[in-house]
Amino acid sequence: MRVYRPLPADHEQAEYMRQLLREARELLNQSPPDTFLGRKTTKAPPKKQEPDADTG
Repeated sequence: MRVYRPLPADHEQAEYMRQLLREARELLNQSPPDTFLGRKTTKAPPKKQEPDADTG
């Protein structure tokens, strides 16, 4: 029976896959984004006061 040893490229690919799994795990641990479109995170800028038509 033959024994096959992993190649150096196999080690590189395995490490790359481990890194991808670490990054995916970090993303899954983050809280989900707030996607409610009606939520306001900042105050609206003040509206400009238009002069009254009667006083002009």
